[in-house]
Amino acid sequence: MRTLVVVNPASASGRTGQQWPSLEPVFRKHLGEFESTLTERPGHAAELVRRALLSGCERIVSVGGDGSNFDAIQGFFAPVTHAAIAPHACFAFVSSGTGSDLGRTLGLPMSVEDQLARIAGATPRQIDAISCSFIGESGPDWRIALNAVGLGQCGDLVRRVDRWKWLGNSSFPFVAAGIAGVLQNTPWTFEIRIDDGEWQTRKLRNLALFNGRFQGGGMQWAPDARIDDGTLDLVAMGEVGAIRAIRTGIASYSRRIDHDYGMWTAQVRKVEVVVQPGQPPAWVEFDGESPGQIPATYEVMPGAIRLAM
Repeated sequence: MRTLVVVNPASASGRTGQQWPSLEPVFRKHLGEFESTLTERPGHAAELVRRALLSGCERIVSVGGDGSNFDAIQGFFAPVTHAAIAPHACFAFVSSGTGSDLGRTLGLPMSVEDQLARIAGATPRQIDAISCSFIGESGPDWRIALNAVGLGQCGDLVRRVDRWKWLGNSSFPFVAAGIAGVLQNTPWTFEIRIDDGEWQTRKLRNLALFNGRFQGGGMQWAPDARIDDGTLDLVAMGEVGAIRAIRTGIASYSRRIDHDYGMWTAQVRKVEVVVQPGQPPAWVEFDGESPGQIPATYEVMPGAIRLAM
C-alpha cells in the first residue's frame, strides 16, 4: 500500500520534529516502505495530502495532534466542490500533539510503537465527518472536521490557548485559557435552526457538535457520541454563571458531566447558527483550530472517511 507520512514538526512544542529521525525506523518497522514529508506552515499538510492522493497514494498517516489531523484531512476533499478526491484512500494518525482528543475517543495506546502496530493491523472502516461552512478571513469558507466543532466559548478558548502554550504540553493551558475566557466573556444570543426546522433564539456561552467524545485536551462533553452513527451530539452551555461554567469545565476532565443544569443536548444532522447584531464576534472552532466566525452551517457527512486504525 502506497503510504505518505505527514509529520508536523511543530507539534508537542517542537518535540515531534526533534524526535522524528529516531522515530522513522520505528515507522518503517510497522508500516513498511513509505514516503515522508514535514509540514512547514499551517495548511501545508492539506496541500501535501491532496497532491499525494491525486498521484495515487492509498494511505495517509498524520503525525501530530488534533490540529495536524485537521490540516491533513482537508486534503482528502476538493477545495471548491468539496468532493472526495480519492474515496478509496484511507487515513490514520499517530498522536503526538497537545490535545489528541480524537485519539482519546478511539482509545489509542500511549506509545508510538503500539499506535503503529494498531495501524498496521487495522481493517479500514468508514467514519463520519463534519462539514462546516463559515466566514473566514477572506469571506465565505469551508472545512471538514473529524472530532468536534463549536462556537462561542470554545472558539475563544482555541485562540487563547495559542498564547498559553508556554505553560506546557498538557491540559493546563486549556484550563487556564478557558477560565480566563469565561470570566471575560458573557453569553451570546444566537439564532439557531436544527435539521431545517424552525429558527429559535438561544442565549448560550458555548455550542459544540461532537463526532468524537472529547474536546479541549480531554474534556469529555459527549460521552455517548459515536463516530459512525450518522449523527452529531449537540452539547450547549446556556446562560449559566461564570463560576458554574468553570466548575463544569474542570469537572469534564475527570467524570461524566451532568447535562441537566443549564445544558442543552440533542442528536442532530444539521445546525445553522447566526449571532444577533451588536454582539462580539462568535469564533468557530474545528478540531482545535479557529479560522473564522459565524454565521455558520454544520452538517454530518456519514461515512465520509476511511479510517485505518
